[in-house]
Formats: sequence, structure tokens, C-alpha cells
Amino acid sequence: MANRKRNIQMKFWVTEEEKHLIDEKMKQLPTQRYGAYLRKMAIDGYMNNTP
Repeated sequence: MANRKRNIQMKFWVTEEEKHLIDEKMKQLPTQRYGAYLRKMAIDGYMNNTP
């Protein structure tokens, strides 16, 4: 697939609870594709790290 725009594949593992949370948050958006959702959140998402 030499003509792919995105030619680097990324994979990661989650727990059952994390998967459930991702699914619940995905229901709030107009997408049903994990790749689109996770890419959008990784690039444009907001992280709040409080000690």
C-alpha cells in the first residue's frame, strides 16, 4: 500500500475498564471508527495532569 496517506501503524493494549471508557466517550462523537477517534484525541485531545 505505497499510496497510503498514513503509512505507520501504531498499536497499544488497554484493560477492560479502559476499553469501556473509550467506548463510552466514543458514543458522544459522530464516529464509530477507533482509529479516527484515537488519532483525533491523541493530536487534539486535552490532558489534565494533577498531582
